[in-house]
Amino acid sequence: MALGLVFIAIGVVWLMFRRPIARRQYWISSQMLGRKVGYELTDSESDVDAGSEKEVQRIRGFEMLGVFFCAVLVLGGLLIVVLTLIFRPPWAGA
Repeated sequence: MALGLVFIAIGVVWLMFRRPIARRQYWISSQMLGRKVGYELTDSESDVDAGSEKEVQRIRGFEMLGVFFCAVLVLGGLLIVVLTLIFRPPWAGA
């Protein structure tokens, strides 16, 4: 049951910070692949426009991928909690 609650918590926190995470993922992947990025990433610029429209679309793609993983984590956590309550209810004893 605790694992399910941890999955839900990670999914919710990731959902709250998905935009800065997506910008950082795009910046890191661009650096690894040797692409030019139209902006310098600093900690203070989380909501600044990225530059070209192509970069903005790529960042949105990373963001949507993050939303998908958030949904998977939350649904998986809910499934773990529900199955734990069904097959090992806390009120049934050890």
